[in-house]
Amino acid sequence: MPSKIKKRGENSYLLTVTAGYDGQGKQICHTKTITANSPTEAKRFYHEFATEVQRGNVTLTGKLKIKDFAERWFKEYCQKNLAPKTQQTYKLYIDKRIIPALGHIDIAKLKPLQVLAFINNLQEDGLRLDGKAGTLSSEAVTYCYRVLSSMLRDAVQWQIIPNSPCDRVKPPTLKKTKTDVYNEEQTYKMLECLEVEEIKHRTIILLALASGLRIGELCGLEWSDIDLNEGHLTVNRASQSLSGFGTFDKSPKNNSSNRTVTLPTSIISLLKQYKAWQNAECLRLGDKWNKTDRLFTQWNGNKICTTSPSQWFSKFLKRHGLPHITFHSLRHTSATLLIASGASLKSVSSRLGHADIRTTGNIYSHALQSVDTQLADSMNTFLTKQEPNISAQKKQAK
Repeated sequence: MPSKIKKRGENSYLLTVTAGYDGQGKQICHTKTITANSPTEAKRFYHEFATEVQRGNVTLTGKLKIKDFAERWFKEYCQKNLAPKTQQTYKLYIDKRIIPALGHIDIAKLKPLQVLAFINNLQEDGLRLDGKAGTLSSEAVTYCYRVLSSMLRDAVQWQIIPNSPCDRVKPPTLKKTKTDVYNEEQTYKMLECLEVEEIKHRTIILLALASGLRIGELCGLEWSDIDLNEGHLTVNRASQSLSGFGTFDKSPKNNSSNRTVTLPTSIISLLKQYKAWQNAECLRLGDKWNKTDRLFTQWNGNKICTTSPSQWFSKFLKRHGLPHITFHSLRHTSATLLIASGASLKSVSSRLGHADIRTTGNIYSHALQSVDTQLADSMNTFLTKQEPNISAQKKQAK
């Protein structure tokens, strides 16, 4: 056991207070160098220091590299608390961004200026992991800051450091990116092209457009979630496909994502046709068909990989010479068309399963601006129609 009080100079003393053992069975020691005029005064300082340690007011001393803490944080926190996809993303940013840039620094010595320099460096050219030219997106830089901030915040909670340097650095600015959507004319053209496609592909595309569901929510749908009589579906789960994990189910993105969505009658009719087709496929394949309640499946009834609809949709657009948008853009197109038709922001937000109506407003600000322009035109029409009446009333008054 280390000495509690060790004289190091004429009036200098090294105080050592033990506080149990860490996860590797190594004794945890807190040290402090003080100046005292006598051994008695040094002993008084020691008891004060020991009291602070017992109260949890003293963080760990000694060298602990950010690399070592990051690896332990991922194991102790991320793997136990985060969803698989989030784990993979955090792991990528830790291994490819944070550790190479900051891993060699003692976590207790990390300064706000070093965090700022790290964030600024991420915005320079040549740092893309895919090898493409250009800078990282503002979303990627912001996400990296968020991972680092989350890690350091837990370091404070675990009494590794007294405060987080990220708290003294402004988060990077998240630039708004234009959301690609189809306008009415492009949407009609897409619908026309869909008429010649197989019903299994036509159904998932039209359902995505009509409901605004996320791709994981669509792939997670089961027939028990669809009420063909009442004309609505309920989102109870989301499907996710990840390398190393396969395809699995998880809870929807947030509490608001658990929702019921009313469907157009045309979609209900299509779903009935699709169900009949799927039942016929089940009979045709016999024992080769894996009986599940899934709405959208592989050829043999197994769960569909969440990347499959996107891959098919991209090929479909190219084959018909349509402008490229992502599968997720069908969700954006759905919301944009609803807003343009006069639907309230609150109702659209609820239909999309957004946790905060401000999220809806931020994403679809372009659609809201378009509606506002239409409202201004309507008001202008009203006002100009009144001008002849007002002039006539003035003449009569004279």
